[in-house]
Amino acid sequence: MLSRHLRLALLTAGAMVACSCSKQASQPAGSDEGTAPRNISPTAAPGVAFNYAYDFNLADDRISATQEAHAAACEKLGVAQCRITGMSFNVNQNDEVTAELDLKLDPGIARQFGKSAQQSVEANDGKLIRLAIGSSDEGAKMEQASRQRTDTSTQLAQLQQELTKTKPGTLARADLLNQIEALQQRVAEQAHAIETSQSALASTPMEFHYYGRGGVPGFRGDPIRAAWQTFVTTVVGLIGILLQAAAVLVPLAIVLASFLALWRTPPIRAFRRWVRGPRQEEA
Repeated sequence: MLSRHLRLALLTAGAMVACSCSKQASQPAGSDEGTAPRNISPTAAPGVAFNYAYDFNLADDRISATQEAHAAACEKLGVAQCRITGMSFNVNQNDEVTAELDLKLDPGIARQFGKSAQQSVEANDGKLIRLAIGSSDEGAKMEQASRQRTDTSTQLAQLQQELTKTKPGTLARADLLNQIEALQQRVAEQAHAIETSQSALASTPMEFHYYGRGGVPGFRGDPIRAAWQTFVTTVVGLIGILLQAAAVLVPLAIVLASFLALWRTPPIRAFRRWVRGPRQEEA
């Protein structure tokens, strides 16, 4: 028979194991907050407009194909769900490759599209180096603009009723017309604000920035070549300085040499003696 203390210890250990299993079961599978961004979806934040910016680092010779793959994935969805709004590819004088792809997506598929794009980059031996998710509360803006438009419309209706009671050509009527015009302008501005918020909620901007191994600070690919370019640039700069100095000094030296040679010619010497002669006689 088990002793009383031993049975108590076994019961305590069993309770601790059960509690630990319960905590593990309550956590969703694959939730690693330290290594992956949270899965934000429009349904989790109604009225909020999101925008995404991805920065990828790939081998230079794989950027173009990856960019084309992302563009093709967007075109496959159709313009109702994805539109390409900008696309660029650049190789600078140091052979550093960068590219960019700008999209507008249906908010319901934007997050998943970005994750799929990241997976295709990783499949090409690239990696995500930065992800920025911005947002704006367009729902609150629309609510405020709608409330202001209602109040403004009420004021406008009251002024229009007063306008019917005034006589043409009077100062009171002119003042009412000015107030009505100002309120109509305000109503138009508030309607435009509502349309802008609706447009922001209707599509999600997404930017893909692609950097080659030499296009991101810290990934410069050829230090020997960079050092040689610095050396050549320095030498060319020094030669240029010497040539500029020579362009100034050589003509000046020629002028001074010509003046000295002229100063020592017999006519000039005779003239100098003639100038000095009378002064010596007076002394």
